[in-house]
Amino acid sequence: MASSHRSELGQSWCLAALLALAGAAASAGEAPLEVLGAGGERVELSRGDGRSALIVHFWASWCRECAAELPELEAVAERCTGTVRVALVNVGESQAVAERFRARHGLRMPLLRDPHGKLFRQFARGLPANLIWTAEGRRVVAGPYAREQWRAQLAALGCAP
Repeated sequence: MASSHRSELGQSWCLAALLALAGAAASAGEAPLEVLGAGGERVELSRGDGRSALIVHFWASWCRECAAELPELEAVAERCTGTVRVALVNVGESQAVAERFRARHGLRMPLLRDPHGKLFRQFARGLPANLIWTAEGRRVVAGPYAREQWRAQLAALGCAP
């Protein structure tokens, strides 16, 4: 029961943080980071809010590496509250497919989608893809990364392992 309560709190925090960022101004000269929420609503992710970094992880149900990275990124979101925000964005799949995958793998974070791959194509070429912005809105090199590279990157963003 405590675990269920903790996951509900984590999910609530993540959704609240993402929705609080909706409508935030995009970095100068860059298009907004727009995705869809679970109800089909438009959600705009803020690159730099001055307080926390942003990791946008693109995934699909057929991607084995994505399935391996998703639980670790959820753990980062819980452990690094206040310093790193994580947005898990499904690419090119229906809400039903993404939701089944999410349930099958026990993912708790809000379901975000890029159904036509527009945002994905703007920044990435293959899956999984991780985009990272500092708290100040500066984009840093994106991965996938090996475990040690992730630890170093998270530490640089203010999230100690």
